[in-house]
Amino acid sequence: MAVRYLTVDLGNSQCKLRQWTEAGEAWSGARSAAVFESNQDLAQAVNAFLAETPAIQFAALSSVGAWDVEEALRDVLRHALGQGFREAVESGLDNRCRQPETVGCDRLFSARGALEVVGQSCIVVDAGTALTVDALEVGANGRGAFLGGAIAPGPKLLTDALATGGARLIRVDPKPGADALGRHTRAALNAGISVGLQGAARALVLGVAQEAGFEPNAPVVLCGGARAFLTAKDGFTDRPLREVPDLLQRGLLAALMDSCSSSKSGPR
Repeated sequence: MAVRYLTVDLGNSQCKLRQWTEAGEAWSGARSAAVFESNQDLAQAVNAFLAETPAIQFAALSSVGAWDVEEALRDVLRHALGQGFREAVESGLDNRCRQPETVGCDRLFSARGALEVVGQSCIVVDAGTALTVDALEVGANGRGAFLGGAIAPGPKLLTDALATGGARLIRVDPKPGADALGRHTRAALNAGISVGLQGAARALVLGVAQEAGFEPNAPVVLCGGARAFLTAKDGFTDRPLREVPDLLQRGLLAALMDSCSSSKSGPR
């Protein structure tokens, strides 16, 4: 029977599951993927998903969610897959940050995904709850190194900050592609969030690339649920852009397959 892998990405607002074939391709069958809200009974939802997809042999989890939610999710995966659930897979990257233990696994797995997709030094941009802009350096031997980067608020955090921090400011539902010249308060708030986020990403990509010593043509690899804010209108970078919605999942899959291969528990 063909080996099937499951990657689980637990974020601040959503939990995303994706099944993969042993060839490293996204599985195209029924129940190949699912997205659940992190604030629902996530353990129950994932348990139901697994009960309907019994052919999964190996799984790995990337989590930046709440600790209690993560542990409940881990319990479900342990119960369903036993040793097939790899508790802590390594990204396979050299982590050159001064405090490597503090780097979020989501950033590392997205960088590993970029290594798998473009295979060269690049800037990895993830626009979600937070906006992260990271540098991935790829050596002549093909090995990747995570150099670090920047973390900024994403559109939801910017919206929350304005609504709670300003006594007379209203809460808006920001949309990508807003005009910078807002002609009433709601439009002005949308402009600050939408156009401001795009400007922040542009400045961070420029600064991170320069300080990492990357060539002007080093590409940007973009992922995240809020990436439309960055690609609207004129975009946020003049560098070659590769948009990969499931970038983190691809990096987590590569790390999971490495783990299975090294322990001779599954083919690669």
